[in-house]
Amino acid sequence: MNESAPADTRTMPVLVALLVFVLINAALVMMWGVRMGGDSGIYLDGARALASGEPLSVRQPSYAGYIAFISVIQSIGGGMIGVVVAQVAAALGAAVVVGKMAAHLAGPAAAAIAILLFAIDVETNRWHAFILSDSLFLSMLTLATWLVYRARRLRRGATALAVVVMLLAALVRPEGWFLLPAAVVFWIASATAGAARLIAAAALVVLGGVLVLALVPRLSGNLTAVGPADMLRRGQTIWDFDGWRIEMPPDAVFNDGHASSADAIVYAWRHPLSTVTLMAARVAVHFAHVRPYFSAAHNAVVVVWLAPVYALAAWGFWMWRRHPLSRWCLAAIATQTVVVALTHADWDGRYLAHVLPLMYPFTASGAVNLIGGRRAGVMSGAGVA
Repeated sequence: MNESAPADTRTMPVLVALLVFVLINAALVMMWGVRMGGDSGIYLDGARALASGEPLSVRQPSYAGYIAFISVIQSIGGGMIGVVVAQVAAALGAAVVVGKMAAHLAGPAAAAIAILLFAIDVETNRWHAFILSDSLFLSMLTLATWLVYRARRLRRGATALAVVVMLLAALVRPEGWFLLPAAVVFWIASATAGAARLIAAAALVVLGGVLVLALVPRLSGNLTAVGPADMLRRGQTIWDFDGWRIEMPPDAVFNDGHASSADAIVYAWRHPLSTVTLMAARVAVHFAHVRPYFSAAHNAVVVVWLAPVYALAAWGFWMWRRHPLSRWCLAAIATQTVVVALTHADWDGRYLAHVLPLMYPFTASGAVNLIGGRRAGVMSGAGVA
């Protein structure tokens, strides 16, 4: 497909779609008000610590960017509603980016459809009303993904801006760190070809190792709280839920009662099939998005929404498979999916909200392609008749 498709996001349908986004989210905020989640206390305590000049502790350093975001808004008198309004504003910016991606692939019609999909996805939009890092993260991740793509020619200013936004996203949620090495590889592979792709792969390994060494001290409190090694031992697919566990083979490496990251690596080496099966199950649960404790109506709505979204997105990715934006968005989605595979699918499914905005441009482009193809076939048939 043409890499330089028109990317006009100022057409009337696009502006209407953005207005729909604003109206839906305004209605959700007025209906629900400010909402709290399981980790809200971590962020609010951290914001109070920053305001008092105290250091962040335990899991808080992993979310320093979001805690600072709350602290700044509170310092100017915005309160909790100010945080929610700022999150909706950031999500509106993400909606514009979603439209730009779709327009870049298939024109303004795809942009309007992509923004509408993002707007009416209440399952994702509901997180904007929560004092949780997920809303700001999905907005930052969407923006960072677009900026990395725009910087693929390695122009200094564009590259610097993309790096800054990626770092900010990583400070909001630790999953954002996984985007950095993937972006470097994408840039190297985009700027060169052939043997240089092997250099890119080597760079990924080196950067990944450096990233791990740099982050382990910073994220140690978060890793201890999440306990990925313990969840591997238990075969747990969903955070804090034992109903969909997978039976894992026993191993003496876990007999001391404390499961460390080193123990998990040894266990995975000894039981690769069981470990990969568990990881695949987590990813399947993550993308299926249904949960046994959701109501039947909730699960039905999830299936009715996601089945066509995934089908059209798959078609869009396939149609634009040679387009660098397609390859990069798949890579960006993969960086977040790896986190799920290594840890857990979330209890309420909010991790899927992080990557759905990266799928909607392809869902919309796939729909436009199908409609356009059928229309062309109808017009061709009419001409023959």
